[in-house]
Amino acid sequence: MLAYWQVIARDSLVNNPANALQSQRARETPRGTVLAGDGETVLARSEQVGEDSYERVYPEGAPFANVIGYWSSRYGASGIEIGQNDNLSSTDDPETLDELINQVTGGEEGGNNVTLTLDPDLQRLAYEELAASNTGRGSVVALDPQTGEILALVTHPSFDPNNIDDTFPDLANAPDFPLVNRATQSLYPPGSTFKVITAAAALQAGVRPQDEFDDDGTYETPGYTVVNYKGEARGEVTFAEALIYSINVVFSEIAVERVGPERLAEMAFEFGFGDPYEDFSLPVAPSDLGLPPEEWVPGNTAPISFGQDRVSSNAFEMAMVAGAVANDGRLMQPRLVREVRSSDGVILDRPTPRTRNDVLPAETARTLNGMMQRVVRDGELIGAQVAGVEVAGKTGTAEAPPGEPHSWFISFAPADDPEIALAVMVENGAIINEDGDAATPALTIAGDLMRAYLDRPAPQQPAEQPAGAPGVPGGLPGQTPAPPQVPSGQQPFQGAPFQQQQPPAQQQPGQNRGQEPGG
Repeated sequence: MLAYWQVIARDSLVNNPANALQSQRARETPRGTVLAGDGETVLARSEQVGEDSYERVYPEGAPFANVIGYWSSRYGASGIEIGQNDNLSSTDDPETLDELINQVTGGEEGGNNVTLTLDPDLQRLAYEELAASNTGRGSVVALDPQTGEILALVTHPSFDPNNIDDTFPDLANAPDFPLVNRATQSLYPPGSTFKVITAAAALQAGVRPQDEFDDDGTYETPGYTVVNYKGEARGEVTFAEALIYSINVVFSEIAVERVGPERLAEMAFEFGFGDPYEDFSLPVAPSDLGLPPEEWVPGNTAPISFGQDRVSSNAFEMAMVAGAVANDGRLMQPRLVREVRSSDGVILDRPTPRTRNDVLPAETARTLNGMMQRVVRDGELIGAQVAGVEVAGKTGTAEAPPGEPHSWFISFAPADDPEIALAVMVENGAIINEDGDAATPALTIAGDLMRAYLDRPAPQQPAEQPAGAPGVPGGLPGQTPAPPQVPSGQQPFQGAPFQQQQPPAQQQPGQNRGQEPGG
């Protein structure tokens, strides 16, 4: 038993926030400092408050709280504070001479310092944009598609980790769920952003961008009818145009008759659906397709092709999808930690970029890249455009009854040599106005973030655009939020008590008629 507790169970005991010895260590010994990707912005540090006592301070507060988390002697820990606890608390074996001397002599053993990959300006801007959106609830994940480094990972509402011991009970019971990291742990129907995955499967199945299809406004399957939004019928359209105009009928036909459930599901798995990303620094809820593909009927396959039915995902996974297409089909290992240094400055760890999965042949990825460029350019998505730069993207307006649809946008740029890929989701943000049009605030937020990161101006906007029109947040009221869906049995954050959110009842074929406003 001694061998078990001291060897096999050592890490789980050391990193358990309920371990009283850990709480004592955190009070008596300074934990390591957490820095943003610029190496200067302090996100967490230990501050001496007595002769032999320290407390944790979070200078940047709420915009970074869902990543950094908190360390509480009363309520446990979350985020990087627990994900990198071995380093921050220096509970591992000594790795430098100073650490060894301190351990032998009983001297103070400060934790190692951790530098993250986050761009602090982009993180702050994303937080501000989500806060100003029409519902104030959502998430953003931005990454470097060529390295996998996470540039921004934001959720709103958030919380101030500096006074967590006082505010935790209220936060845990707040109706807008500020303790839930919507970017990685909540699951939502992805809507038409999933069409990027369907398009990839179709290209692999031999469908070409120039292939023509007849859109008569409906697609019939046994027990389920897909109806285009507002009953539109575009007639003869190419596959590329079906993506530009986000035509559910054409994508349903392709998924059922040309791709099939097995190949469609396999493509989603290749992009990362079902992957818990256990080696990532934060807990990630696996994106889900619902039933295994061998149990799908056409009434499942059709709506799944445009991200409805039982499909659920989050901004983290959909940013990975965008990044894989941008990076010629290579899905990179997502990284949040850039390096770890000892308290005396010695580099202990500096992860290097590596490929997680080869999702698509480079030629197929470039074809899909070109189709997504046309979505932004030919679809006249001005809010997502960047002056002098080709942007690739895909909108999504995901039905989420009984609330308003969710607003999604995934994109990357510059399309020919991508530096940033991102996913934006505004919860219940696609509010339908009296004319039947949907506000798409996610697109506007993505464009602002893209231009800020690339430091390019916005293109000329139209003279007038009514509030609530596509791409314009604001002007329409929000509504009471539904609980973010967290998979049953998975804690919304590590090491702390919280009421579990149960997933909603699974939708059956025929319940959703496939009308996706704003596509």
